[in-house]
Amino acid sequence: MTVDPRVLALIAARHGRSLGEVEPLPPGAANHCYRLGPDLVLRIPRADPAELRKEAAVIPVARAAGVRTPEVRSYDPDLPYLVLEHVPGAELAAPDPVVLTELGRQLARLHRLTPATAIPGVPTDTESDPRPLVDHLATTGLLDRTSAAWLTDWLNHLAPYRPASNPVLVHGDVHPQNLLTHNGSLTLIDWGDAAWADPATDFVKLPLDHLHPVLTGYLPTPADREAWTARILWHNLSWTLGRLRNPRPRPDERHWSAPPYARLLDLLRFLAQDPPEPWRSLLPNSRAGKH
Repeated sequence: MTVDPRVLALIAARHGRSLGEVEPLPPGAANHCYRLGPDLVLRIPRADPAELRKEAAVIPVARAAGVRTPEVRSYDPDLPYLVLEHVPGAELAAPDPVVLTELGRQLARLHRLTPATAIPGVPTDTESDPRPLVDHLATTGLLDRTSAAWLTDWLNHLAPYRPASNPVLVHGDVHPQNLLTHNGSLTLIDWGDAAWADPATDFVKLPLDHLHPVLTGYLPTPADREAWTARILWHNLSWTLGRLRNPRPRPDERHWSAPPYARLLDLLRFLAQDPPEPWRSLLPNSRAGKH
């Protein structure tokens, strides 16, 4: 569904712009997006405005925590729409260690926020255990029992690294299309999936070969890297299995892991290229050799 030009003209006029200054941008899964003159971006929900309402509440809190993200210029819950400042930059096209290290620092600032900071409309994600899903895939014939037992054993090894449930504010959609870079700076955009959740989930929508510099910027000491890598791998395997159970294409989503088998192939490609420690020590064959 397209947006009525009369609505666009009304919003443009409220911000001192003409309809001729409204230019479409690549759409998101939940919102229509437009440039509103040279310095503003307009977002209008396709259907349910709940995510836009959440963004309007989350962005000021994230900015106050030191996360670089566009400022909210106006929000109308009735029409509804959200207007943000336009930040120059291009989507992250290739892994840049400087930019990704800065991403780690910004995520560390974001993850200091706990539910004690009341933010309207932010849900609490309930973490799921992928091991029952492995059994379901075997029961329905999508996995053979030997492979299911091997995968369950791997997950059993990773499970102790999961901490007690202490959710923090996560962006929820950290992938290269939501990372804008400009002259070495980084801006994080699109907060529609923000939630209270395990902070490790904020690393799982990045390709695995992006993670080393992100964790370098995020972690206070290298000693924490093995535990965090195991937590990220746990969630990655969980999300990979979820897509195998429901391999529905998502043509309206632009991020790299939207195709049903993209995450599985990213995992295979990364692990086949002699990954660095601590990845190697977390692999099933590596562990078997230690016993």
